[in-house]
Amino acid sequence: MTETMEFWHWLVVGVFFLVLEIVAPGAILMWFGFGGLLTGALLWLIPSMSIEWQILIFSVFSAISIFAWKKYGPNGNDIVTDAPNLNNRLRDYIGRETILIEAIVSGTGLAKVGDSAWKVRGKDMPKGSHVKIVDIDGMFFVVEAVE
Repeated sequence: MTETMEFWHWLVVGVFFLVLEIVAPGAILMWFGFGGLLTGALLWLIPSMSIEWQILIFSVFSAISIFAWKKYGPNGNDIVTDAPNLNNRLRDYIGRETILIEAIVSGTGLAKVGDSAWKVRGKDMPKGSHVKIVDIDGMFFVVEAVE
């Protein structure tokens, strides 16, 4: 007794995975869907292909498409936006100048930023010094003295 699959079986498998990707998104199941569709198309061209070869081709097509997507697909760093600091609002403060409302002692102090006080890190400076925000370190602004 031999197991056989017709080309349309693979097409159904491919469509199943594509529909499943819509229900459970994650950009992984669709690649198995493409593997099923490509295997079905190849089986349509070569109807005498054994089930072992079909499974191997499905696996290879699926794996190649996943690895190709991971390597050559967009990774999110290529996105151009007019609000690059949207998810990190503290970065909008870099470059601003402000005044220390508490001296920086042993590397930490307070500065007035907007209408509130923020912890800052930098070289020791007296209260009232003019500083510039140059970076962010966790929830601290990193500051340098303004000449």
